[in-house]
Amino acid sequence: MDTYILSVCGAVILSAVAAILLPEGRMGKFIGGIVKIFCLLIIVLPLPSMLEGILPSEGEDSNVSTEMPLDETFLQKMFSLQMERQEKLICERLEGEFEIVVSARILWELVDCECKIKQIEISIEDFGIYGKDEHIFVIEQVKNTVFAMYGAEVVVYE
Repeated sequence: MDTYILSVCGAVILSAVAAILLPEGRMGKFIGGIVKIFCLLIIVLPLPSMLEGILPSEGEDSNVSTEMPLDETFLQKMFSLQMERQEKLICERLEGEFEIVVSARILWELVDCECKIKQIEISIEDFGIYGKDEHIFVIEQVKNTVFAMYGAEVVVYE
């Protein structure tokens, strides 16, 4: 773009200098007209290349999308690593908050390039200091805590 602007400015300056130096007769008018056509040519010259990107070619199908296809395997790998980190985060939070030993599993799917969590399964392996009567209370607290974190369906196994 800078080159285009500089060439237009140069052509206009050249045209102005030629208008000052040309004689006033028929020859001056003739050369002045040629210089004006030269300036017009410099201004119009890049238009076909600019329109080439906008207008479809004759051989091109106008319905073909120019977007890059998504790499499904990369998205699957990226989201599976992210869900593994989230599972560890859930385990650490529940073990720290309730002093129980748990394992977590997040069931998810890839929908329109987004990770949608379908269900979170929490398996309580050791209730620690809680007695048999408090198990139900702890299970409900675990469900509420995980639901507040992710807003997905939570299933707790003993």
